[in-house]
Amino acid sequence: MSYKIELVKKEDAEAMLAYLKQVGSETDYLLFDARGVPMSLAQEEAFLDNVNQSPNSRMFVAKEKDVIIGNAYIHSNPRERIQHKAEIAISVLQSHWNKGVGSRLMETILDFAKSTPFMETNYLEVATTNAAAIRLYQKFGFETYGVNKKAIKLDKDTYLDW
Repeated sequence: MSYKIELVKKEDAEAMLAYLKQVGSETDYLLFDARGVPMSLAQEEAFLDNVNQSPNSRMFVAKEKDVIIGNAYIHSNPRERIQHKAEIAISVLQSHWNKGVGSRLMETILDFAKSTPFMETNYLEVATTNAAAIRLYQKFGFETYGVNKKAIKLDKDTYLDW
């Protein structure tokens, strides 16, 4: 499998929206489902155009033959007293699970964080039942700080703890 990791570009907006719909249909462990994110193409273009302009955020995509197979996003608040804390989000298409894509994306995101003069603490939220993701995060030194009960509501009676 040959793929590349690169900064997302505004021109990736349509492919990113399609990717988000696909990855959202493959797992309940994301903040969105098969509908993807509620953004128009113009909104996604504007978001992607800005995401890598700020010193406080970056988004990378993994591409195989110019098809997005994974993405990783890091963001910290620009306010000085809390910009040392950066939140990470990462996802990979199911067809590419357990093939090292998540690890390469995580390495890329953490390398970016280390290159800033202010990102000191990286954090993320993960469903307590998402064993594969938890293993990935532990591999990179993440540890559990707590559990947010019923953090995600999947349907009327089904919740996920994060």
